Amino acid sequence: MKHASLQLDKLALSSQRLNKALLLLAGLALLLSSTCYWAVSRLLEAEQQRVDFHFARVVEIIHEHETFLRNVAAGYRQSSRPALQAVQSVSIVQTSPLGDQVLLKAKGFEHSLPFSLAHTKDFSKEDQARALALGVQMTDYYGGFWSSSFYASPQLFVLDPGGQASLAIPGAEVARQRLPLLHDKYADIINRLQQLRPSQTLLADQQVHWMRAPLKLYKDHRSIVAMIGLDASNALLPPAQATGLLILAAAVDTAQVDEFERLLQLSAYNQFTLISPQGDVVLGALGTDEAVPVGLSFNRQGLHFKMVSPIGERWTGLYAVSYQDFLRYAKWPLMGLLLTFIAAIIVGLWINRWYKSRIVLPAQRAQVRLFENEAFNRLMLHNAPVGLCVLRRSDRKLLLDNERAVQLGATPAVIQLLESHDGDQAPGETCLLVDGRYVQVVVVAARYEGQDVFLCGCNDITRHVDETLMLNQAHRRATAANEAKTVFLATMSHEIRTPLYGVLGNLELLSLTEMTERQRHYLEVIQGSSTVLFQLISNVLDVSKIESGQMPLEEAPLDPSQLVEDAVVAFSATARNKGLDIEAEVDPQVPCQIKGDAGRLRQILHNLLGNAIKFTDSGRVRLRLTVQERTADTVLLQWQVTDTGVGIAEKAMEQLFKPFYQVAAGQDGNGAGLGLSICKKLSELMGGSMRVVSEPGLGSSFSLLISLPVVDTPPPAPATALIPSCLDAPCLNVRVLVAEDNPVSQAVLREQLEALGAHPTVANDGQHALKLWHTQPFDLVITDINMPKLNGYELAQALRSQGVDVPIIGVTANALREEGQRCLAMGMSAWVVKPLSLGMLRQALMSHCRKATGLLPMHATAQPDAVQDQEGWIELSAAMRELMAKTLMADIGQIEQGLLELDATAVRHRLHSLSGALASVHAQRLYLLSQQLEEALHAGPLSEPLVQQIRALCARLTAVSKCLSEQG
Repeated sequence: MKHASLQLDKLALSSQRLNKALLLLAGLALLLSSTCYWAVSRLLEAEQQRVDFHFARVVEIIHEHETFLRNVAAGYRQSSRPALQAVQSVSIVQTSPLGDQVLLKAKGFEHSLPFSLAHTKDFSKEDQARALALGVQMTDYYGGFWSSSFYASPQLFVLDPGGQASLAIPGAEVARQRLPLLHDKYADIINRLQQLRPSQTLLADQQVHWMRAPLKLYKDHRSIVAMIGLDASNALLPPAQATGLLILAAAVDTAQVDEFERLLQLSAYNQFTLISPQGDVVLGALGTDEAVPVGLSFNRQGLHFKMVSPIGERWTGLYAVSYQDFLRYAKWPLMGLLLTFIAAIIVGLWINRWYKSRIVLPAQRAQVRLFENEAFNRLMLHNAPVGLCVLRRSDRKLLLDNERAVQLGATPAVIQLLESHDGDQAPGETCLLVDGRYVQVVVVAARYEGQDVFLCGCNDITRHVDETLMLNQAHRRATAANEAKTVFLATMSHEIRTPLYGVLGNLELLSLTEMTERQRHYLEVIQGSSTVLFQLISNVLDVSKIESGQMPLEEAPLDPSQLVEDAVVAFSATARNKGLDIEAEVDPQVPCQIKGDAGRLRQILHNLLGNAIKFTDSGRVRLRLTVQERTADTVLLQWQVTDTGVGIAEKAMEQLFKPFYQVAAGQDGNGAGLGLSICKKLSELMGGSMRVVSEPGLGSSFSLLISLPVVDTPPPAPATALIPSCLDAPCLNVRVLVAEDNPVSQAVLREQLEALGAHPTVANDGQHALKLWHTQPFDLVITDINMPKLNGYELAQALRSQGVDVPIIGVTANALREEGQRCLAMGMSAWVVKPLSLGMLRQALMSHCRKATGLLPMHATAQPDAVQDQEGWIELSAAMRELMAKTLMADIGQIEQGLLELDATAVRHRLHSLSGALASVHAQRLYLLSQQLEEALHAGPLSEPLVQQIRALCARLTAVSKCLSEQG
């Protein structure tokens, strides 16, 4: 039904568009007709102007030549004037026979225009000189007149009616002539002009007579001839023969008349006829055109223009222009216009056919479907599974309802609802309670049979409401389960890490005691297994936190280059123990500071480096940091870890980042397959991605791609706090108040502090610690978080409220970051997570207690020798001893170079690398001393006392290196 209505609407709309199109086409046709009429008018006007211009030029040239001829004739009109005297300067250029006459080519001066003189052989020298004088005189006037004229000069002849002599100006064979007067054609041209001469009576009327030139007077040139009588026979002929008038004739080149033909090589006409005032046809041929009226006229051949000179003598010009030449500019536009009309007719026929097939016929079919759809809709309305009713908007009267609405019994309730609703706007969707059932009612405004109505739909949603209640209960249970999971994670973290702290702490303390080689071997196995267990627990908790959304990210400024260097330094000792080279490569374009989570980035890099070293037996491991893309505010960085290890098969790479998946399960004896899964999830949390490229036997390449914002502010300057001068005090000579409720943790923490040279006082809980605080001065407070009576948070708040400003360090077994944030919010200086190693505890004390930075002076005790420094070392093979000796000497050289350059950063990095190598062989004395010196460099500048202590350490390491070389 809707489709049919759309078809009818489409028909109406298309009809309107068609009417508009017809009006537009009518306007376009009118515009094209007007344009065509204007274009033809313009063409006729342009052609008329060209013909007017041409005829005006013809008349002007004729008048110019008549003026010239009259002036010449008037100058010799006095018959009584004496004969011309000979001109001394005249020179005869050429003399040649011409039948029974002699043809002379002469000129008055060196640069004068040459002329030709032909006379019979009976001319005396005086006669010839007199005739030459006439030629010079006429040549001078000829040159003077035409040099100042705009038009081209004619070929001028002076003819004797008796044929005794003749003059030609310019002379024969002159290069500048438009009408070439050839030497061999001279006599023929003179004879043919003699035949045109008018009678003596006409010559005596002193008028210029125009006549048609003899056929082909000049080869390839059309010309007309003008003649006038010249009273100069006594100047040209001998005195005995000087009777009558001479003939002054001018041959005019009609090509010089037609400017269009001469300049544009385009004639203004197809046929041109010139009629003199006497009625003689001077140029062209006289046909039926003479009868045409003056101006423009048309016939079958083309356009005709009849022009009459407006002033002076009545010259008449007849122009005939063919239609083809007339339309030579408008031919293609007119053809295009014709083709446009033809195309318009074709398009109109196609549109008419398309309109009938696509609009009219579908509309007719739509009308049929409209009636069918109306009947179908009524059938569907009465049998629909949803209650439907139609109410008139004006009085809320029921017009129509179906069987389902009657069954639901919702119609009275709907009517009541609409009666209580003011206005004509539909109330929308609502829910009604009808006979203990929930009925969903949707009301919309509509039109029905020409009336404004409300269409109401009713549906029984009792079952849906019950299911929604059940889903809400399930959601609450799921929320409670999620909260329980979070509590479980925190509890398990605390319950597992607390006893694990007792295990790892006592093992670390046990390693400081004297043991046999077999006992130390057992201890190492236990420590290794405990470390793996601790790492496994941390990984499981990390995975759980990520999956439950409890892994927040921190954004703080960090140095990406320093992150790379620290990661490489941290694994340098492990790599050396396996005989591997570990390298770092940083792109120079890497920004100095970016904003991100340094801890999570470090966790990913450490995991990738650890895997690379674990699965590489020889070769090298490289950590590369490059810039992939850089903008003003962000940078796309790629951390890439490559190795020369065993590589990964293609099938294994598909499941590489899945939790608990191991490429070589059980081969390395540790690991649970969670590291790469955690790396991938952490990278996704930070908006990055992980990629891996590997080939079995050739090694692997793991890449972290992440886009991070660039920090424009410069990195903070290193701390310049001075190292305390209490050099005579024992190491970490601080008094520490310890609040711990677990007896095992108490014992471990007490012995760890004593091993570090601190003086601990242990309290059983927070209340006990608060009482002990007032018994003696303390430099530091270490408190457990979860304690009975008074927990760590409350203890910190109580101490801060009393004005205590000493550092307070919270110790917790809960590894969730929210726990640490809460510790800092409660006034604590820092928080550490169990289990605590000696290194972690020392770093915490050194970082937050200024008094703890006092180092054990080298002169306080006698310097041990190389044998004592090697006590407690693990058993080394000959190859390992040699490698250790070389490594120590290399590190010593780099430390000495750093001391000479006062580069505290380079020295600190070497000490860090050195402490890792010493820890791996259990060189406790040297390890602790290198740790102390590294931490001192973290806390302050490279002072002179510190330089002396570092050089003392280098001396001991040199002795150890020599001892190892001698043993090898």
